[in-house]
Amino acid sequence: MIRRILYLALFALYVAVRLLYTQPALVKPRVMDDTQAYLRISNQSPLDVDFWGSSRPFVFPLLLKIAHQDFPTAAALQLGFSILAWSLLGLSVAAALRTYGLAPFAFGLILALSLVRHLAGWDFTMLTESLSVSWFALFFAVGIWLLLDWRFERIVALILVGFCLAFTRDTNAYLLLMLAGLLFLAVILRWTQPRALILATAFVGIFLLNNANADLGGRWVFPFLNVMGRRVLPNPQAVDFFESNCGLAVTPALMSLEGEFANGQSRAFYNDPDLADFRSWTYQRGKTCYMLWLALNPVQSGAEAFSQFGPLVAFSDVDNYFTRFYKPSLPRPVERLLYPDRFILWIWASVTLAAFIAIFTRAWRKNSLWAAFILLVIPIFPHLFISWHGDAMAPARHALSVGLELYLSAWLLVLLLADQILLRVGNLSKKADTQR
Repeated sequence: MIRRILYLALFALYVAVRLLYTQPALVKPRVMDDTQAYLRISNQSPLDVDFWGSSRPFVFPLLLKIAHQDFPTAAALQLGFSILAWSLLGLSVAAALRTYGLAPFAFGLILALSLVRHLAGWDFTMLTESLSVSWFALFFAVGIWLLLDWRFERIVALILVGFCLAFTRDTNAYLLLMLAGLLFLAVILRWTQPRALILATAFVGIFLLNNANADLGGRWVFPFLNVMGRRVLPNPQAVDFFESNCGLAVTPALMSLEGEFANGQSRAFYNDPDLADFRSWTYQRGKTCYMLWLALNPVQSGAEAFSQFGPLVAFSDVDNYFTRFYKPSLPRPVERLLYPDRFILWIWASVTLAAFIAIFTRAWRKNSLWAAFILLVIPIFPHLFISWHGDAMAPARHALSVGLELYLSAWLLVLLLADQILLRVGNLSKKADTQR
């Protein structure tokens, strides 16, 4: 009873903080240039195929449609969903711990993490980041509940949440693909039961569906052109590879766009008549060739992403995306403790080492939360790699989920180690009492 009251008190405090600090931002949410594309899709009929397979994934346009294209209402819905998702995540983490007294602290810690500006400020920006963070939190919460007790309804819930996560941001679909690969490997090595193949198969199916949907809407074209202008054309080795192995016609008109984004020079990538052949090549071979280039140069492409690890996770200009009416609810020193902007590579190395030790010792046999921790940590760098190489425009924003994965896993590790230590101390105390 006391613990339940403590949970309710923490939840009430959490809701009060989020509501009291966000009233001005709710009234004046931030509208970005990309918001117009989502708004255009939301104005289409759900019976129109373009609503479900357009230039943007459909989840955020669906929210705008529910909000009747009213941005303050949309921000309120995002805030409410964020509160729900993080509260459920806090409860799931608390339920997975074996130490009675640690559970309320874990619940409060997860709620506090959600208040960091890198995660909370997006609720009042009309882009996909808020929903992506919230769906991820809910996905991880349902995943932990499933690990605690495999039930049909929890399997269905995790698949449905994973579907929504993938169709909020396309890079999230790659995360599901990575998780599917890890689950397949775990079954092959007999680390888990074959029932995990249900999830793995479903995640692969969601990825394939998302990829087909992205092709239908041409969602990869704009990011690809950003990469072409900013990273491929300035690189003579890459240009030579694209020309020699993929049939790219390297013309003066194309090279004049070196260093440009997709919308540079009055959208020349899209409109210049001299680039008609390039546009045809882009749709036929562009994406495949770029993936081949990355795959055949793993050291170079991996090193490029790794060199950006710290800056992308730190995301020093994150405030530039928020409404000026947003006021963080946590003091900056507390934020830096929960979501550090220094020693990022050391934190990643620590959680990665801990994950491999947990794999070697099969720590999930004592506490299934270790399995969730491992599945959270292993995809961190591959997810960063995809985010960095997937688009040259606003890469830190696209890598937001990587920071979430890193610091959520770091605090999970702290909680798991504390749980193990407290449990051992408790057992020793009981043994000593018995011997007396």
